[in-house]
Amino acid sequence: MRAREVNKVEPILRGLIHYSIINSINFIVDKCMKLGKEPQEPDFVAALTLKFTPALFNILKAAFPKYRFSVTGIFCHQKPLAEIGLTKSPEIGDLLIIYIYTDKSGVKKLNSVLLQAKISNKPTVTVSTGDEHQLKLYTEWPLFTYKRAGILTGHKRDILPKTINDGAQYLLIDDHPLYGLSGMTGTFPMGCATPSKTLDINNDLTEEIIDFLKFKSGRAFEENPTSTQDDWTKMMWDFLEVTRNKAIKRKNAGISDLPRQVPMDYDGYCFFETETDSILRDLHNQLGGGDSILNYDNYFDEDNFSPSLILIESNEQNEE
Repeated sequence: MRAREVNKVEPILRGLIHYSIINSINFIVDKCMKLGKEPQEPDFVAALTLKFTPALFNILKAAFPKYRFSVTGIFCHQKPLAEIGLTKSPEIGDLLIIYIYTDKSGVKKLNSVLLQAKISNKPTVTVSTGDEHQLKLYTEWPLFTYKRAGILTGHKRDILPKTINDGAQYLLIDDHPLYGLSGMTGTFPMGCATPSKTLDINNDLTEEIIDFLKFKSGRAFEENPTSTQDDWTKMMWDFLEVTRNKAIKRKNAGISDLPRQVPMDYDGYCFFETETDSILRDLHNQLGGGDSILNYDNYFDEDNFSPSLILIESNEQNEE
C-alpha cells in the first residue's frame, strides 16, 4: 500500500493489529501453562507465525478494499547459524517478515526485517557476554558462512554495509500478564530494539509493522537474486526458498489449532490465506485449503533451516 493509504486508516489499523498480537500470545501462553511449562522464544515466534497471521490477513483485507492480499506464515524450529570466526556462531534470526507490494502497473517493491527474539520484562536490556556473538553479527555484518543450515550450509554471504541496518533488529518480548499481555493503554507485549550493547525499545511491534507496510522501516531488497551483487537480497531469497521447501515437505495448511507438543513438533507448519497471486503459489497449490495435520510426532527436517517466515503480499487493483 502507499504510505498515505496506510496513514488514512492508521488509528484503526493500530488497534486491530495490537489486540491481534495480544490474542495470539495469550493463546500460546495458555497452551504452555496447560502443559506446565514456561513459554520460550520459539513459542512466541510460533504464535506470531501461525496464530497472528490469520487475523492479519482479515485486518488488511478489511482496511484496504482496493487491494488483494496473500499472507503466509511458516514456522521453522531449526534456525541457521552464521560462521563468523568466533567460538560461538550466532543465529541469523528467529523471524523474518517480508512484504511485497505490487502496484496496478505491476511494479514491485520488496521489504524485509529479521528479528532476533529475546524474552525480557524490561524496556531496556543489556546484552550479556554470552550473547555478544549475536550482537556482532547484527552490528558489524562480517563475511559469514551458513552453518547448521541444511542445503545452505557452506554458502557464503557478505552483507553490506558493515554496520547496523534497518533490516535486522531485536524483538523484546514481555510475557508478564499484568503489563505485556493486559492490553492496557500504553502497554504492549513485544517491542523492537536497534542492535546495541544496551537494547532500548524504539517501537512496539504494532508500530513496527505499520511502518514496515509504509516502507519507513525494514530493508528493501531486489526482485531478482540472480542479477544482483547485493547479498542481502540473496539471503532473503535463500530463506524464502528454504521455508517454502520446508512447508512442502511437511504438507499441512490452514491450521486452526496447534498441537499440544513443544515448538519443535510444529516445525514446518504453514498457514496461508490468499486472494491474489503469490510468489509461493506453488506451495499454496500443493497444500490446498484444508487441514492435513499428519504424523507430527518425531518430525525433523534435516535439509531446510531458516528463520520462521511471515510473508505479506499486496496487489493493487485497477479501479472499475
